[in-house]
Formats: sequence, structure tokens, C-alpha cells
Amino acid sequence: MLAIQTRAKHNLSQREMGERLYISESSYSDIERGVSHCSATTAALLLEMQDDPKAFLQMVREKYTQWYETEMRTA
Repeated sequence: MLAIQTRAKHNLSQREMGERLYISESSYSDIERGVSHCSATTAALLLEMQDDPKAFLQMVREKYTQWYETEMRTA
């Protein structure tokens, strides 16, 4: 979801987003669809694309916390 928001904010195609992140279009598509996770390098490049990296990291933290709490309730 965060990758999709970043791509939409910059008005980029999946191909263009992949180029900016130094990954293939299909790898980027897999990240958007949740088929795979991005590497630390890709995450850093996504962070670099943000207007406010600190706010972006806070949003990532909140989304991870929500996911973790949901997973722990079902475990």
C-alpha cells in the first residue's frame, strides 16, 4: 500500500517506479500486490522519494504495529 501511495504521488507507472527503485517492473508489481516484500535497499529508495521521510517512517511504523497486533491476536 505504501509503495502504491508513493507511486501515485509521483504519477509514475509501475515500469517507471521499478526504474527509480532499480528493480524490474515485475518485481515492483509483486511488491504492490503483496506477493513479495521489498529489500532494505528498495525501502531506503522509497524513503528517499518522500517529501517528509520522518512522517513516512511513522506511517510505516503504525501500519506494522497494526499488522503485528492483528497477527498476534490470531496466533
